[in-house]
Formats: sequence, C-alpha cells, structure tokens
Amino acid sequence: MNTFKHINSKHNALVSKYLTYIQKQVYNATETANDGKYDDFQDLLEDIVLYHNDFADTGLNKDNLEEWAFAIPNLTMFTALGFFAGLRNKENDDVIEDCVRNVYSSTMDVVGNLSDLMKDEEEIKEMEQC
Repeated sequence: MNTFKHINSKHNALVSKYLTYIQKQVYNATETANDGKYDDFQDLLEDIVLYHNDFADTGLNKDNLEEWAFAIPNLTMFTALGFFAGLRNKENDDVIEDCVRNVYSSTMDVVGNLSDLMKDEEEIKEMEQC
C-alpha cells in the first residue's frame, strides 16, 4: 500500500496501526471467499489513500484539516462494511458479523484518538502564540 500523508508521527502511527488491523479483519472475512477478494480490498485501500493524499495536495486548509485527518478511517470503515456486505452468505455470516463489529469498534477508537491528537495540536499552537 502507498504511504499516506500525515500531520505528524503520531497521526502516522495511529492510522497505520488501524489500517493493519482492518487488513487483518478483511483477511479473516475473505478466507473462504473466491481467490483475489483480499487483493480487491487492497485496491480499494489504495484508492482511499490516493484520495487522502490528493486532498492534501489540492484542497487542504485549516478549515478542513480535521476532516482530512479522519478521512482514512472513515472512508475505510464504510468501504469495509460495504465489502463485507458483498461477501456475506449463510456459511460466513458469523465471521462477517464479527469483522463488522471489530471494524466499527476500531474505527471509533482511532477516531477518538485522532480527535485527542487534533486537540493536542491546537493547544500546542495556542501556547506557541503566547
């Protein structure tokens, strides 16, 4: 997967850890699926990272910095949930449901951590202005 643009090393670490976890959930969900399904999701992740990086290059400003910081987790969650819906069948329903819950929970966690990071960054800027 391509590297993504980030605010600082903490933003990079939080999102990287999140993406690794999501990839593990997709791996679990695709174990019994047709060949290539895991790779199909990797292509979708590449598109999310590309969008995130392009947004940083073309439209990022102080008014939408938070939206941009949360873009990868939010887009990844909705992409994963849609991907899981396409995989779901009678045989894998329990596995898919576990993956859905795990993706949702991990997304809420990383969004909360990113929110804390953004508040910390704001406080640092305010202190620097004093």
